[in-house]
Amino acid sequence: MNTLTHFSKKYLAVAVILIFSTNVFSQARENAPAATAAPATGPVDYGKDASAIKLKKHMISFGFFSLLNQHISFGYDQLLGTDVVLSAQIGIIGPSVTSNSYGNRNPYTTSGMFIEVGPKLFFSPDFVSVGTLRYNSMQGGYFKPEVIFSAFSTNQYSMGGTNQYSGLAVMLNFGKQWILAHSVSLDMYVGIGYGINANGNGTNEIIYNYYSYEVVGPLAFSAGLNLGLPF
Repeated sequence: MNTLTHFSKKYLAVAVILIFSTNVFSQARENAPAATAAPATGPVDYGKDASAIKLKKHMISFGFFSLLNQHISFGYDQLLGTDVVLSAQIGIIGPSVTSNSYGNRNPYTTSGMFIEVGPKLFFSPDFVSVGTLRYNSMQGGYFKPEVIFSAFSTNQYSMGGTNQYSGLAVMLNFGKQWILAHSVSLDMYVGIGYGINANGNGTNEIIYNYYSYEVVGPLAFSAGLNLGLPF
């Protein structure tokens, strides 16, 4: 019950941030001026002079809240074509700004990694003028199916042993991404899917937190906020 309560509070907070930010940026977008020029291809910030902007088709990102969940994550996006971006993320499990413990039990150390791969399919791009000029090829609402693999070990001080865990999840994510001043990206998302073959070796303990996602029975849930730099 404590795990479910902690899980609910964490993802509720991310959901509130996502809804609030969407409203703020939607209002700002309504007042944006239209540009007089547009390039043939590539992501462009149409709030500026499009003819003077270098095309940017790549992006590196950082999981802003990752350290709150005992890992640090980095991502890479590659623009493949209109409304399609290949997205990958790798996480190093262990670094944290919070203490590691199961409820009231003794603390433990954790180390491992996870990897996420999937396409971002933009279904609701942002326009300066409705149906004509887009802000950016990597800006708007998107749907991202992805596969996540996690592998990590925990060492509880009181037990004196190391437990190995691994997990595989198939997720369906919905998110919103903005390109701010053609210099910084802001990407917020939530996701739901299935946890497959999530297990622990050498222990009967049930693990809920796979760091990139959390499981409740067969279901997997995720949410996050990534800050990035397009180039």
